[in-house]
Amino acid sequence: MTLVDLSSETLSWFEAAIAGADLEARMSMLHVDEGRGVRTVLVDFPDGWRRDAVGTQPAGEEMVTLSGALHVAGKRAVPGHYLVITPRALRADTWTEDGTRAVVMFTGAGGGWVDGEELVTGSSTLTALEPGFVREPVEGLHGRVELRDDVAGAVLDQDVEVVWFESQAYAVVPAGEAVPAGANRALVRFLD
Repeated sequence: MTLVDLSSETLSWFEAAIAGADLEARMSMLHVDEGRGVRTVLVDFPDGWRRDAVGTQPAGEEMVTLSGALHVAGKRAVPGHYLVITPRALRADTWTEDGTRAVVMFTGAGGGWVDGEELVTGSSTLTALEPGFVREPVEGLHGRVELRDDVAGAVLDQDVEVVWFESQAYAVVPAGEAVPAGANRALVRFLD
């Protein structure tokens, strides 16, 4: 496993359109596991990015902002907060402040955007990343997520993704292998 520097400009980047937005965003694919139906992407939003469309999509999203701020449906996700958007949650009034970068963990297939509010069944929550934070398993989101300050060197019995959001590093760690020594607190996504 490799510790990925999320602040590096040498990552492999591609431009992608986000449903309902006029500007494309720059993305770097960090992890794809088709068997589990998950993927994790580093998104670098251009200044002035916004999505005026109102709608839903079938994939769940969990994100931690590394810099800037992301606004979705009245919530402002800044560094040190965790935004959870379950499948078919309303996505409205979506825009970024200048310099926004975020790690986004998806559950479910990409695409499937539907304009309007008719299919809204999900919800979104924004939580400060404080000691003891845990996102327990919920329908439509894979695994569980917890905030850890002691994960470096740990050998876990499940495959995990680790995001050191303060020092901007990332790793996928197979079960039974030691987690690399990233700096500061980390979000750990247990992949069952």
